[in-house]
Amino acid sequence: MKLQLAIAVKEQEYARRLADYIRDSPFGGKWQLTAFTHPEAFVHFLKGGYPVDFIAAQPSMLKTAESFLPNVPTAVLVGGDGGSAEFPELRQFQPLPELLHRIAALYADSGGMSRQKAEEGASVLAVYSASGGVGKTTLCLQLMNAAGAAGYRAFYLNLERWNAMEAWLGKEAGSSEGEGLSQLLYLLKAQPEKVNGWLLQHRKRHSALKGDYLPAFSNADDRMTLQAADAEAIVKAVAASGQYDLIVIDMDEALDELHVALYERSDQIVWLLTDDPSVKRKSELACRYGSQRWGSRFQAVERRFQFVVNRRSGGSGERLPQRDWSEARPIAAALPECEAGSIQPQSVIAAPQYKAAVERLFRQLMKEGGGDRLADG
Repeated sequence: MKLQLAIAVKEQEYARRLADYIRDSPFGGKWQLTAFTHPEAFVHFLKGGYPVDFIAAQPSMLKTAESFLPNVPTAVLVGGDGGSAEFPELRQFQPLPELLHRIAALYADSGGMSRQKAEEGASVLAVYSASGGVGKTTLCLQLMNAAGAAGYRAFYLNLERWNAMEAWLGKEAGSSEGEGLSQLLYLLKAQPEKVNGWLLQHRKRHSALKGDYLPAFSNADDRMTLQAADAEAIVKAVAASGQYDLIVIDMDEALDELHVALYERSDQIVWLLTDDPSVKRKSELACRYGSQRWGSRFQAVERRFQFVVNRRSGGSGERLPQRDWSEARPIAAALPECEAGSIQPQSVIAAPQYKAAVERLFRQLMKEGGGDRLADG
């Protein structure tokens, strides 16, 4: 059942644009919009007791309807600074993806999201490649960007052995004593009751990333000796916090028990490759090894693999009809080069063509992986 969002504004064109955007966005997978441009209609709706989960309205609309407002999360839409001391404020004239992201966040903070997701937690998207240097981290960061723009509350979890997040997100992504994945791992083992509060205090946010993350392991041995159960506990802790709809896991090119355990926890697994014959061959060998080593366990998660070809000329992010090696594995999508020239690691925002292709891929993944479960934002 979709959540009900009521918007009350005087501008008919604004209401129409918002409705059109929600209809074609992942946000619409979970939210149903009812828009009002006349105070009388808004009051009639509230007096009728129709179901509503979140209200966002201009100050004059709220004032007219104040006697009939239900006990649900409510925000005031303001044109500039200031407007209400009673309700949280939302800037009405901001990019619609950011507006919807803020609505999702306010709804979550009110407890609505955590009540809905107390049992299931966040959905998980793992991104893997059997080869290094094929653009996996670039894809992860762009998927995060697409998720944030679509209103999802996303968390980026880098579990590579050699974590180069600082090259992408700046020095603030580096880990210092008392924070980062090493500290989270310690708390999970020694003081699990403190994990949720610690996570809320120490998570970091990057504006270009449009999501949260934790710095890398400050002690490299913590990652080198990380067991499958420990990795699962990290993912479970983030999911159980109630703060996120989606966790994007950036995995390295190894294939061991840790990887298989996280695949089993994931709703979707993007397996990235290129048209380079050696990259394809490594992917083929990795799949063969997985089937031999873990048998039915690997075959079960293999059904969730989405093979994506990166750096293909003309790639658009759309699903492709052709098949990969031995005509046995469908290619979910092809992505173009990230940039025409050399990539600047500090920039998360890539070339428009690549960004648009990843956004199409993201929408496809959410639809095929249970987008209704994800799209609480």
